[in-house]
Amino acid sequence: MKIISWNTRGLGSRNKRRVIKDFLRLENPDVVMIQETKKEKCDRRFVGSVWTVRDKEWVALPTCGVSGGILIIWDSKKLSSEEVVIGSFSISVKFAMVGCGPLWISAVYGPNSPHLGRNFGWNFLTFLAYLLRYSVWAVIFMS
Repeated sequence: MKIISWNTRGLGSRNKRRVIKDFLRLENPDVVMIQETKKEKCDRRFVGSVWTVRDKEWVALPTCGVSGGILIIWDSKKLSSEEVVIGSFSISVKFAMVGCGPLWISAVYGPNSPHLGRNFGWNFLTFLAYLLRYSVWAVIFMS
């Protein structure tokens, strides 16, 4: 499985989306995880401007003010999602895997605040403890 994670520091620029789209076309990943989208909504048109794979599904966490935002996109011909969990600063997707148990993938974009950061860390670690009991997992942290 090929996973690409990218902190884009905003996806408002068409030029930046074009660079990302060209890179993804070249690399042909199964899953794309984008942190710091700085987008309130990620509709079909917007997601298509980032990744042109024909059959795709995605889940997005909107921005928190003027920062943050997470987008996970996957090739639905290669992967089937079973569950999606959206937290305050994270998205986790459970994929069905042929020949083995499920795989959880989590994208995290931590808050830049000492108070929020402490609470966020403990809450996410508690969630990870739950995941670790039942399946294989991969976590991408960006701060």
